[in-house]
Amino acid sequence: MRVAALVGAMMLTAAGVSAQTKPAGADEAAIAKSRTAFQTAAGTQDGAAIAKLFTADGVEMPPNAPAAKGRAAIEAFHKAFAQQWMMHGMTITPKSLHVWNGDTAYEVGSYKQSLMAQKTGAMVDDTGKYIVLLKKDAASGAWLITHSIYNSDNPLPGAPAKK
Repeated sequence: MRVAALVGAMMLTAAGVSAQTKPAGADEAAIAKSRTAFQTAAGTQDGAAIAKLFTADGVEMPPNAPAAKGRAAIEAFHKAFAQQWMMHGMTITPKSLHVWNGDTAYEVGSYKQSLMAQKTGAMVDDTGKYIVLLKKDAASGAWLITHSIYNSDNPLPGAPAKK
């Protein structure tokens, strides 16, 4: 059973690679617009604005926390995060963008953010990486996030430093 699932996954991957295209200029610009909107909303800690950038059933998979499924859960996650951390700047840098069939895309990149702990005032400079899956909304033409996962390059607090 495992072998059949693995072979099936490999066939789907191979089929997806053959349908993959470089993003058209309009798609690339629209995805960049969504990325900029996310960076702005994250920088101002606007949970409602972040949630609107996801599909209604979108999933955000933050580090060290359960997945937030749906816009309401995504908004609630960001509001709770803002109660613990104050954002002092965020930069998102895309590394690669791939579009399939004109309506599905994924982007891989990195981020930098400066955060201040609300309780202590301690600053944290964080760098990390992300992958987002996007779907083009047929009605509006906007690219919305279906899935987002990201994690820090920094060790967890209290973890031993790398040697």
